[in-house]
Amino acid sequence: MFKKVMSMADAVDLIQDGQLLGIGGNALHRSPVVFTQALAKAGRKDLKVCAAAPGMGADVLCAAGCADTAYFGFFGFENEYGLAAGFRKGCQEGKIKAIEGS
Repeated sequence: MFKKVMSMADAVDLIQDGQLLGIGGNALHRSPVVFTQALAKAGRKDLKVCAAAPGMGADVLCAAGCADTAYFGFFGFENEYGLAAGFRKGCQEGKIKAIEGS
């Protein structure tokens, strides 16, 4: 049976440049921030992030220059905090392709 628990380093090693990464959580809740920080530290590039409502974890990848495409329904921090700053800046600078869908 496949072991479901692994070290953070082993989990990061599973992700290669250019891959599509489905990110869990919803806006500000249950976002895998520590994992995405580890991916950013590892210098991953050209990732495609996908989530219904990506939040802090995906924004870490956008702000660090690790993501080049985002598939989403809403990408932000709910009503209180607005759009995700790293994502917004990346889109405005033409570094991130935004693909919005329902």
